[in-house]
Amino acid sequence: MTHRTDSASASAPAPLSVLTIAGSCRRRSFNRALLRAAIARAPDGVETREFDPSRLPFYDGDVEAAGDPDVVAEFKRAVHAADLILLVTPEYNAGLPAVLKNAVDWGSRPPRPQAWDAKPVAIMGATPGRLGTALAQRSLRESLAGLNAHVMPQPRVLLSGAGAVFDEDLELADGTTGKHLDRFMSAAAEWAYRFR
Repeated sequence: MTHRTDSASASAPAPLSVLTIAGSCRRRSFNRALLRAAIARAPDGVETREFDPSRLPFYDGDVEAAGDPDVVAEFKRAVHAADLILLVTPEYNAGLPAVLKNAVDWGSRPPRPQAWDAKPVAIMGATPGRLGTALAQRSLRESLAGLNAHVMPQPRVLLSGAGAVFDEDLELADGTTGKHLDRFMSAAAEWAYRFR
């Protein structure tokens, strides 16, 4: 049997695969809530998959020498396979949470090319404080730049005062933030297509 496709469907690009990683282990975290809100605003043609970085053991060269644990191999495959990595980071003591830096470190290890090499990445973060995770995002950008990742420069999501933006159920309750997330997710998709 022959299946016909019209020219529009025949020329439609394959779905964009986005791997999402939240750097907070706390289930009721503002950063996980921000990630959910962003995923809900992803443009058409975007498919997301989440990886929980707390599943990874802390990087240890001796562990690596014995062979990547299954979860590490799974993580590397997921990063390699994704068209875009969306990282959401809290800020702990003016820096990155250990669980997120650990994921960056594991992804940087062989086999070559390492998982972050030439990979499009978008970064955002939320905090109840006033700096909007600016220091954590700067640190993350620096680490990824050293690994030859393509980190989207603009727009940025540095969400401060998160307690006033989400309701008791951690649903986004601020229209201005929602519109900014719309722009961010559209820009992130365009950024990924540039390197596809």
